[in-house]
Amino acid sequence: MTNADKAPEAKPWFIQRAIRALFYFATGLMKIALLGYCCMRAYRLRMHAVRMYGYLIHEFDPWFNYRATEYLAAHGAHKFFRWYDYMSWYPIGRPVGTTIFPGMQFISVWIWRVMEMIPATSLKIPKRFWKSLPKVVAETLPYRGRLLKFGPMSVNDVCVMVPAWFGALATLFTYLLASELSGSRSVGVCSAFIMAIIPAHMMRSSAGEFDNECVAVAAFCATLWLWSRCIRTHRSWPFAIPAGLAYFGAAASWGGYIFINNLIALHVAVIVALGKHNPGLYKSYTLFYIVGTLGAMQIPVIGYAPVRSLEQMPSVLVFLTLQIMQLCDLFRRRSPMKALRFCLFRTAVFVVLGTMAAGVAYILMLRGVFMPLGARIRG
Repeated sequence: MTNADKAPEAKPWFIQRAIRALFYFATGLMKIALLGYCCMRAYRLRMHAVRMYGYLIHEFDPWFNYRATEYLAAHGAHKFFRWYDYMSWYPIGRPVGTTIFPGMQFISVWIWRVMEMIPATSLKIPKRFWKSLPKVVAETLPYRGRLLKFGPMSVNDVCVMVPAWFGALATLFTYLLASELSGSRSVGVCSAFIMAIIPAHMMRSSAGEFDNECVAVAAFCATLWLWSRCIRTHRSWPFAIPAGLAYFGAAASWGGYIFINNLIALHVAVIVALGKHNPGLYKSYTLFYIVGTLGAMQIPVIGYAPVRSLEQMPSVLVFLTLQIMQLCDLFRRRSPMKALRFCLFRTAVFVVLGTMAAGVAYILMLRGVFMPLGARIRG
């Protein structure tokens, strides 16, 4: 059979591949468009209070947080961490800089300073463009797609807008997390849609609701996504560094960071218990724990709590367990031994070191080194 006789058989195969590639490209664009719609819808829903009442801070805690942000913007970080506010908890006062989670305040001030450097710009969108947009799409765009306006904003306006901005950002990170866990972008889009409209998140991230959760939830979603990404394969462990930084941001924003810390530690413990331990997991959790914990300990209100608080001991135990397992594996490489002998050797190491650690922990507990359970755990 000649080459001329084979050519007609290749043509249908090529057409089939081209149609399949065109289909995947079209569905990919549609998913990106739906994700953009979910993020924009999350933003627009959270802007309802601004459209109704203007740029106002709502409720008591947001006003306190705004006042702290205003002080930080006016006096800088050095004075902020030494600020004793006699107008709060009157007449006793309160050392604000060392008793709050300042992540939200710092992020807001950074955004405000960046926007101060942007010249005021207003661009009119051609009428033929925004007239051609579907009504559903136009309603999700700022100024209904007729105007593109940006420039400097006041500290008050930035604080009002931060919850809505981070509500949309949390929607994006939810998409990334769901896509990573399921391996399906369709699942990610559905999850993003739910995150955009779920009342439990909307009530804490509406514009003007300037409270810690509005930033912390986005940081939590980012931390969980990056953690899932860093254990995708044995070579994905470098993603543990940005995961640790995201955890640092979560810890700086809200006291609920403890739940994320213990949740990831529990995930690692289950993986090890199922016999799925590997060098990639060891590198990922070691990097994540060191970067995240060292970062969290720089927050004055946290301090040494990650290594002293009883409710954070599970993550410490998981970290130490992984180090012991790695040392046993290194010893096995230098001195090869059979599986049964290695199992007995590892058990003996854990019993000896565990007994020593329990003794040291008991002495430290008697000396008052460990902190009692927090109010969230005691109920």
